Amino acid sequence: MLIFLLRSFLLEDFKLLSPLLEREDRKDLTRKLTLENLNLINSFEHINISFDNDKNFEFFPEEKIELSRDKLMEFSHGKDFKSYTCFFSDIGDLSEEAIRNSQDLASCFDIVITKTENNFIGILSSKDLRLINEVLSLEKKYDTDKIISMLKEKNLRVKVLEKGFGVRDFKSLVELEYRKKLNDLGFGEYNINFLRDNIVYRVNISSQMGLGKNQIKYEYDALKELEDSGATPKVFSFKKEGKFLKYGSLTMEYVEGRPLDYDRDMKVAARLLSSIHNVKIENSKLIYAEKPFLDMYKEFINMFDYYRKWENKDKNTEQTILEMLDIAKKSGLDEKIENPCIINTELNNRNFIIGDRPTVIDWEKPIIGECEQDLAHFTVPTTTNWKTDKILSEKEIEDFLYEYEKFRHVDRKKYRKYLMFNSLRGITWCAMANVEYSKVRSLSNNDTYDKIKLFLSNDYLKMLKEKFYKIMG
Repeated sequence: MLIFLLRSFLLEDFKLLSPLLEREDRKDLTRKLTLENLNLINSFEHINISFDNDKNFEFFPEEKIELSRDKLMEFSHGKDFKSYTCFFSDIGDLSEEAIRNSQDLASCFDIVITKTENNFIGILSSKDLRLINEVLSLEKKYDTDKIISMLKEKNLRVKVLEKGFGVRDFKSLVELEYRKKLNDLGFGEYNINFLRDNIVYRVNISSQMGLGKNQIKYEYDALKELEDSGATPKVFSFKKEGKFLKYGSLTMEYVEGRPLDYDRDMKVAARLLSSIHNVKIENSKLIYAEKPFLDMYKEFINMFDYYRKWENKDKNTEQTILEMLDIAKKSGLDEKIENPCIINTELNNRNFIIGDRPTVIDWEKPIIGECEQDLAHFTVPTTTNWKTDKILSEKEIEDFLYEYEKFRHVDRKKYRKYLMFNSLRGITWCAMANVEYSKVRSLSNNDTYDKIKLFLSNDYLKMLKEKFYKIMG
C-alpha cells in the first residue's frame, strides 16, 4: 500500500523559506509539487494522508484526504498488506521506478529509506507500519543520516537508496529547481550564489535597476555581449522564472582567485577594464545612458531626499552634501556621451578575481556609458575605502590611467568630473543607508555601519570636497 503524506510549505517546519517566499508563493509551491507527485502515483493504489493535520490544501478536494497521520496506525487494523510505502508531497524529482524499487526491497529489509540527494527522507518502505511511523516521528528532530544510524544501532536491517530532492529552505528549493546538490558561495542584497562543479548558480532576488523579472535576462545579455573581451565569466543559461523557483536565475563559470589588491594589481585592472570597454557595441540590449550626469544627479536627489526627511539627520552633514550637489549641478547635467562602451558602474576590488585568468564579475547593473565613469568609480575613495583602508594617491591614480591609456584613450577633464559625481553617489547612498541602519537596534562591530558613519563625517566630506570638486582646473 502506498501512503501519500500531504505536507504544505505553510507549516512551521518550513519557516526558513519565509524570508524569501511570501505565503502565497509557498502555497503555490505546495500546489505544484503535490500535483506533480499525484500524477506520479496515479498507477499505484494509494491513500492520501494529511501530515500533522495540515489543513493548507485548498486546491485539493477535501474528500480525497482520507485521514490524518495520528489515525495512521488505526488504518492498518484488519488489513493484510504485504508492505507499506510512503513519501511526502514536498519531495521532488522522484520516479515510479524509485517507488517500485523501494517496495520490492521491503521484503528483504526491515526498512528501506530512499533519502534525497540533499539528505532528506524521500520514500519509506517496510512490512511494519509501526517502524515507518517511528521514522516519521524522528524525521522532525534529526537529520536523515542520524535517523539511519539510530535504526542500525537497534540491529535493524536498513537499506539506503538515493533519489529526488527535498525542500526545507531556500537553498534546497534551488537544488530542486536545478536537480543538483549545491554548495553556498555567497550572497548580497540582490543575489544569492551557489556552486557545483565549477558552475555558479546565481539567483536574482531583486533588481537595483527596477527591471523586475527581466533583471536576470539583462545580466545574461550583458555577459553574452562581453564574452569576446576574455575578461568576464562565461555565461551558460538563464531562467526568467523556474518551474518551482519564482525568481530568475542563471548559470555561469566559476573563476578561482582572490580579490584585487590596490597596491599590486592595478596594472591587471587597467588591462581588464580596457578589454571590456573596447568591446564593440552593435545592437546592444543594454540601457543607453544618453545623459549620464543627469541620470546620476537624479539618483543622488532620490537617495538624499530619504535622509533629508529623517528626523535624526545631522544638519551639518545635510548642508555639506547640499553644497556638493549644487556644485555638481552647476558643472552641467546635459552632456551627452561621446565615446559609448559597456561599463559596469559598480566596480570595486571585489569585482575583480585575480588568479590564473583574471576576471571582472558581478554584472547586474551595466549600461552603455563612458569608460571615464567606470574608471572614476573604481578609483574614488568611496569605493577603494569601502572594503579596505585604501585611498589612492594622485600618483597611483595617474599610474593606473597611464597603463589604461596604452589600450584606450581617457578624457581627463571628463574623468575628473566623474570623480566628483561618483563621490557624491557614494555619500548620498550612505545618507540613505544610514536611515535604514538606524532602524536596527544591534549594530555593534558592524563594518558597513562604521564606514557609513565615516563617509558622512565632517572630516571625510571635507576631504572629498577639497579633493574632487576642482573639475575645471
